[in-house]
Amino acid sequence: MLAGIALVGAGLVTGAAPASAADPKGWGITGAIYYGGANGSGTIDYQVMLGATVTFTDPRCVGTAASFHPNAVMTTTIGASTYASPPLSRWTTRTDSYPLTACHDPAGNLITGVTGTSVHTYGSWTLDYSCQLSGLAITGTLTDPDAGLTDAAGFVRYNVENYGGLGAGTVPFDAGALPASCPAYPAPAFTLSTLPAPYGAPAGATVTVTGTGYIPGAAATITFDATPSNPVPVGSATVGPDGTFRAEITLPPDAVQQAHRVTVSSAGSYSRSVLLNVTPGLSVSPNSEGFGSSITVTGWNFQAGQSVSVGLYAPLVGGGSETTSFGQTTARADGTFTYTAVLGDGFPAGSAWLTAGGGYRYAAVPFTVLQRDISQGMDAKAAAWGLGSATGPVSTFSDGWRYRTYQRGAVIPGSSQYLYVSRGAIRSEWLAVIPAQTGIFKNLVLPRSGPLGYPTTDEMSGLKGGGVYQLYDYGAIVWSPATGAHTSTGAIRSRYAQLGYENGVLGYPTTDEAGGLKGGGVYQMYQGGAIVWSPATGAHASLGGIRAAWGRLGYENGTMGYPTGEETGGLWGGGVYQMYQGGAIVWSPATGAHESTGAIRTRYGQLGYETSVLGYPTSDETGGLKDGGVYQLYQGGAIVWSPATGAHESTGPIRTRYAQLGYENGRLGYPTSDVYPVPNGTAQNFQGGKITYTNGTITVS
Repeated sequence: MLAGIALVGAGLVTGAAPASAADPKGWGITGAIYYGGANGSGTIDYQVMLGATVTFTDPRCVGTAASFHPNAVMTTTIGASTYASPPLSRWTTRTDSYPLTACHDPAGNLITGVTGTSVHTYGSWTLDYSCQLSGLAITGTLTDPDAGLTDAAGFVRYNVENYGGLGAGTVPFDAGALPASCPAYPAPAFTLSTLPAPYGAPAGATVTVTGTGYIPGAAATITFDATPSNPVPVGSATVGPDGTFRAEITLPPDAVQQAHRVTVSSAGSYSRSVLLNVTPGLSVSPNSEGFGSSITVTGWNFQAGQSVSVGLYAPLVGGGSETTSFGQTTARADGTFTYTAVLGDGFPAGSAWLTAGGGYRYAAVPFTVLQRDISQGMDAKAAAWGLGSATGPVSTFSDGWRYRTYQRGAVIPGSSQYLYVSRGAIRSEWLAVIPAQTGIFKNLVLPRSGPLGYPTTDEMSGLKGGGVYQLYDYGAIVWSPATGAHTSTGAIRSRYAQLGYENGVLGYPTTDEAGGLKGGGVYQMYQGGAIVWSPATGAHASLGGIRAAWGRLGYENGTMGYPTGEETGGLWGGGVYQMYQGGAIVWSPATGAHESTGAIRTRYGQLGYETSVLGYPTSDETGGLKDGGVYQLYQGGAIVWSPATGAHESTGPIRTRYAQLGYENGRLGYPTSDVYPVPNGTAQNFQGGKITYTNGTITVS
């Protein structure tokens, strides 16, 4: 429920008299509208501040008292029904008190440090209504014969609560018919037909209103809510002998672009309202065309500078619908735009909608798609590419796109006005990757449901090694004599492009993408390796010795996880490394490729990686040591780790003596420190002692 209005002017707070005690401005009545649970029923909780009294204990202060029309009557109108309240003085009341610490004396001087109280009196009254159709406007007026107040609709404000924010002053929407107990008035219906758009109509447009089920001979009045509290008449008609009427209305030229309600009221019938969106203006010329033709789209009343998308909305054969985008334009400073589009193939012949939208403004106009005969163009294209004779008539894919088959391929219109050849191994691959359909689409061919869509080029040759490719809406098919035809799409294709396509280290793809990997991963094999993608890491190449080591470690299922970067070269001695979720793989010509992970890698980094005394790793990590220990060998020694001691390097003469004593299995156990300098040498601490190397002499203590 809405809280009562508590708008208190400065005069009441400080003790100065209000400008008008009989009619204080800003003291409004609030009506909170609730759905009642039964169709057509609801509750309106009205609240108003009836009066305010301000008193002070200091005699210097001026107190005040004001009341709000105690004898006024609240009248609620819903459709053809009216409901009158008792006088406001008989509403249920409550009071709230507020302390005051300042006032004014009769001369208007401010006095502070005083004690006073402001008491507000609120009144509430609940109206229960029933048998009212959804969407009807609710209006309230206040009349007070004592004060000469005869029309004060501005004092009454409505809010719909707990019902999805439907707006102000309307019966909340419910479902189903009114209860049988409601009066047996006809429940008429009316439609808004010949709309310039499925979304609505622009300001100033003419709309036809057709009504059925009304009382014959009665007058029907049509209103349009220019604002929620200000419905304006826009038309009228006399109901015919069969209970129907037809009227043309003109929307106000200054109607705001938002949802409005058109209401039809007729004596003896329930009033009905339907929503109508006021949209920007849109036209198309011509309003019917076919494949390969140009059309001009003109829009007005769009937002200045707004990017506007222009497209065509049409049903698909077999069910569903599709909106195909022609492109984008920008509205001029006066809110207008002009856009020229070319119709591609694939739109079902018949009625459609030409659409334009930008920001929160959308519009559409009817458009008829003509089915043009494109067989001659297809035959000429086939002859130019040596496809042989046609083997059938022009046919249609299940999503509306047309094609014609020939002895050695097919000709297919793409997403633009052009015709494209589809033949050979590339055509076989294209058809093979279109997924099988289910349900009502079973046994239908829907290329747009596949990973590639439709061709956007013919075959393009001249690639390395005699390769050929063809581009599609969502990728490409790449063929070479050595590898056959394979798809190339998405993030993996983007990475393939960055690496130079077939001219790069990867060469041609040797498989299609394969999914089902851990964490939703996907990979594709190439002549020179693979590209591996996961949602968490993106797409990265996997090549050569580093890839072999990754495979030895279990690929993405091993400790390394997925690669997180490309191979990086330029290391000392010609080395290369690649980062993974679990660490790195490091390769050099002298040592091959080995993992570098965890605490051992951390210590390796602290020492300077391959530029340190350790050089490159010469083995992977080796576990199974005493008490869970692990070690990794390097060109210059090892790093040894255990749960109890952490990771420490083991190098030079100290490591040689450590080995003679049995490594971690000897009396020294695991190293507990790194190698550190001492006078004339170095030393290292162990669980069981220390090894010191000074002046060429090894000492164990």
